[in-house]
Amino acid sequence: MPANLPSPNTFIFDMDGTLLNEKHELAPLTLRALHELRERDFNLVIATGRHFNDIRGYLKQLGKGIAAITCNGANIHNGEGELIYRAGLPLLVNEALIPLGANYSVHINMYTDTEWLVTAPCEEMLAAHESAKFFYRQIDMQEMIRTPALKILFYGQNAELQSLRAQILRDYSLAINLTFSDDYYLEAMHSNISKGHSLKVLLEKLSLPINNTMAFGDGFNDVELFRTVAQPVLMENSSAALKHLFPQALRARPHYEDGVARFLFDNVL
Repeated sequence: MPANLPSPNTFIFDMDGTLLNEKHELAPLTLRALHELRERDFNLVIATGRHFNDIRGYLKQLGKGIAAITCNGANIHNGEGELIYRAGLPLLVNEALIPLGANYSVHINMYTDTEWLVTAPCEEMLAAHESAKFFYRQIDMQEMIRTPALKILFYGQNAELQSLRAQILRDYSLAINLTFSDDYYLEAMHSNISKGHSLKVLLEKLSLPINNTMAFGDGFNDVELFRTVAQPVLMENSSAALKHLFPQALRARPHYEDGVARFLFDNVL
C-alpha cells in the first residue's frame, strides 16, 4: 500500500461483485477476514445498492457492530441496526420516471422504506436475493407512482438503459442522481445521495477521520465512494471504464476469487 497514506482503520465494502462471490454468498475466507478485522477493532461499513432488509442475513453472519449504507446512500443504519439517516425521492420524480420507463423494454422497480416493488414479474432479478429471502411485490403503475421511494431502479439490457438515461437527462430537470450499479441496473436517488455522501455523514456521526479509510468496490455506484475515501480498491472484475477513472487505485483479485479477503490477508492482516 502507498507509504504516504495513513494505515486504514475504517474499511468500507460494496456487496455484489465485491464482498459477495458469484453465488451472492459470503465465502468462508471472506468471513474469516472480516471477523479478524473486527477482532482487531477496525471499523467496518457495508455500502451497497441493496435494501437494508436485503442484507440483514449477511450482517448477522458478519457479527454485530457493522454500520450499513444502503440503497446507494439513501439509508444509513448504525452498528446497532438503528436508522440514523434517510433521504427519499420526491413524488414528482415518480411521476416523471415511472411512466417514461414504461416506454422502454425495461423492468421498473422501486425500493421503499420496507419493500421492493415491481410493476411486472422478472424471475431473473430474484437470483441475487435468494440467500437473503428478500423478494419483490408486484403492484400496478399508478400505485407505484403514488408510493414514496428511496430509489427507483430500471433493469434491462444496457443499450436500452443508456437510451432511457439519455432521455431522462435530455427531457427532465430533476433533482436526482442517476447511476449504473452494473450494466443491467440504472438507478435514481435523490440528487445529493451517493455512497460517498453518506459515508461522510456516517463518519461525522462516529467521529472517525476520512483520511484513515479504505473502500472496496466494482461499480459506477462506487465512484463517489472512491472519490471520498483515502484509499480506493478496485476489484479486477470492475469495468475498464471504471478502472480508467481511477488509474492509481489499488487492485484486488476478482470477487469470484475471494479478492477482498486475499487483499486483506496480503496487505492488512
